Amino acid sequence: MSFLHLKNKKEPQYYETKTTSIEKDAFGIKSKLGTSTVDNSKSSLMIGEGVIITGTIKANSKVTIQGTVDGDIECNSITISKSGNVKGKIKTDSITVEGKTEGEINAEDVLIIKSKGHVSGKVFYGEIQIEEGGKISGEINHRDKDSKQEEFKDFKVL
Repeated sequence: MSFLHLKNKKEPQYYETKTTSIEKDAFGIKSKLGTSTVDNSKSSLMIGEGVIITGTIKANSKVTIQGTVDGDIECNSITISKSGNVKGKIKTDSITVEGKTEGEINAEDVLIIKSKGHVSGKVFYGEIQIEEGGKISGEINHRDKDSKQEEFKDFKVL
């Protein structure tokens, strides 16, 4: 005869939680270490192939685009895959383009254009890498890290 033990299923937590831990020190005395915060900023967002997003995306993490985005994106890092297509403003620290982007790009650190990548529009970058076969067209401006440049406001996507 066997018994079936069911456990309560818990939903995953997608919000910030605080935990307190207690450990023994070298003398066996329990001490409270304090509170720590679970950091979900290491997560990432992926927009899959065949998915079409219209609107604004804001993330404190990495964003990967395999589908189509028609709108603005603000994140720490973005990768536009071979099948990816973005029309709109992009503000990020680093961007890697294997697909197509059209619009405004503000890359604080680095803009990487792979061999099949195509970037068109108004571009600000800290550093740039273009592989053989990669294409860039439009207004291209180097951003000096020490001086702040005016962000683009009047540029419209065709």
